[in-house]
Amino acid sequence: MAEITLGDLYQFNKSAMAQIEPLDQLSINVAIDEIATYITEESLLHNKAYWMLLNNERKDYTVIHPLTKEGIKAELLETIINRGLILDATKQEDGAYEIWIRDPESKENFVYYLFDYTNGIVEA
Repeated sequence: MAEITLGDLYQFNKSAMAQIEPLDQLSINVAIDEIATYITEESLLHNKAYWMLLNNERKDYTVIHPLTKEGIKAELLETIINRGLILDATKQEDGAYEIWIRDPESKENFVYYLFDYTNGIVEA
């Protein structure tokens, strides 16, 4: 049986996303609202105060400190849209969101992960 390495799987998924059309504005709003609701609930119930939007391939790391659901929605939407066209946003089993974005200039697709980063922040 052939083995598929993680790098190969990522390249496969990246290529497969080339067949996907970007989300329309209504779908984007629904996805962002779902993510903001989840972050708000996790922040309130489990004291998860910081979230990271990460793409290792592009060395793109953004830390988000949510205060209100509406603030999260506005900042998250702007942050993601600044990176490109949203192809998909799916919550993973571990609670992270996998967000596929297409660079509008290069047409290349990139996966970003949005996850709890509270333990990665030191406040002195």
